[in-house]
Amino acid sequence: EIYEYHLKLGAYGSSNNLRYRQSGMFSHRDAPDDTAPGYGHSYLDYGNLEFQVSPADYTDWDSGKTNVDVAVFEAEHFEELGEEVKANMARQFCCTEWVKNRTGCHPTRSLISSEHHDVNGTIEVFQVQVHHDATEPVKLRNAGKVLSRHEKYHNYKVKKTGLYTLLLANCDNENPADIMVTGQTVWMNPYGYLPGELYGMMPFFGVLAGIYTLVGIIWAILCYVNRKDLMLLQFWISMVVALGTLETAIKFFDYVAWNKSGGRSVGALATGLVFGVTKRAVSRVLVLMVSLGYGVVKPSLGAQLPRILILGTAYFVLAMCYDLLVNLPSNNKMVGDEGFMDSLTMLVLFMSLVDVGFYMWILQALIQTIQYLEQRKQNIKLQLFRRFRCVLVVSVVFSVSWAVYTMAASVKGYFEDHWKSQWNVNAVWEVLYLAILVAIVFLWMPSSNSQRYAYSMELATFDPDEKGGPDGPDEEEDLEEDGELGGLEDDEEPSVVGQFEKAITGEGPVGGEKMN
Repeated sequence: EIYEYHLKLGAYGSSNNLRYRQSGMFSHRDAPDDTAPGYGHSYLDYGNLEFQVSPADYTDWDSGKTNVDVAVFEAEHFEELGEEVKANMARQFCCTEWVKNRTGCHPTRSLISSEHHDVNGTIEVFQVQVHHDATEPVKLRNAGKVLSRHEKYHNYKVKKTGLYTLLLANCDNENPADIMVTGQTVWMNPYGYLPGELYGMMPFFGVLAGIYTLVGIIWAILCYVNRKDLMLLQFWISMVVALGTLETAIKFFDYVAWNKSGGRSVGALATGLVFGVTKRAVSRVLVLMVSLGYGVVKPSLGAQLPRILILGTAYFVLAMCYDLLVNLPSNNKMVGDEGFMDSLTMLVLFMSLVDVGFYMWILQALIQTIQYLEQRKQNIKLQLFRRFRCVLVVSVVFSVSWAVYTMAASVKGYFEDHWKSQWNVNAVWEVLYLAILVAIVFLWMPSSNSQRYAYSMELATFDPDEKGGPDGPDEEEDLEEDGELGGLEDDEEPSVVGQFEKAITGEGPVGGEKMN
């Protein structure tokens, strides 16, 4: 990745005088691919970083200089930077006179790095002197001074696969000043610019887009063949399949372009996020509509439809804000910024409340629908909704299990050691969405009897011993009503436009029965 810098490195003693960035890097031997643009080379080039005193601290008469250190190392050595000071039981990362007298660190005004690491090349440190009266930024490539003994260049060769860190440190306590950092760093893997922890997302979304396309083609063929018998519910399913296909295809090409150019297209990223959030919102609406019995038990949703759409819109707005805030690049965005974290916390809270509203409504609606079908002895439709209930139960159990595992793994730092599998966290949720969609597609597959099946009532069968049951034969017969028994005659099948008008007005077809 070509990462652009535009940040303020705080003066010594401030809370942000140490800033770092991490990314997964493959060695040539372990790389999943070695084609263009990497061609098997793996390195981190930071020679184009530029430093200048913050305008607030600039004075044309001050000839002082502030030292800034740039260190590159594998993340597993991060905890080995600095020295423990017994006087205050705190780890000090900057070597000052006070720390030197207690730990023996050297040189002063610099980042504390063990000589053992310098000799073995595990940590590379450059130092740049930033003049307070300079009118132009100083570039590390031209003015950097090597502090480590291993590497004499600003191009760090990755010889071991791992999670690597680039650390910026403002440790000069004698001439403290805020430093503006600009320029860019180049993180090149053997296969290209895509960060190592995200490499798996590129082939994953390629495969996922292929599966969505296949499902979409099969669904489109079935819809075309049975176009005269489609229900409005199947149009909602078509919308979710189309959104999933577009989202995965856009994300796949986004990752491919990122890998080739080093920079991520904001347009492609934003478009993928919009389609993704829309898919998730419409999916929730679809599952709720199915649970309410729309298209099978209810010919329309009546007054419930506006409430469903309001809840879906609320989820869309909140999820869109959250995804844009987290994923879109921003030079001013800092994870540690209090305002930024407060915004994220509020969005997550409101999103969770909306999700709880969806889940509770889905659960209540599904229970009522199944009870209704049991009371009416609609065995065929009852079997359909019981299968759908099994799909939702399995998905909920799996979702909760995966969420607990992910939180536990994050707390224990699992993904720091297993960063190559970090992409699996989001990939599993995408697979779960697809699995639920495929189940709905299979259960509500278009056929020549879709409307007749949806709006007909199965003749109830009674046990002769049941109180109040009519006398009848011992054998039970499952018959589908037609015409005057609540079904539709062949020449009375409503058009799709007619269904849509009735869904909006809340009126059902003649003979259709609404659930209380």
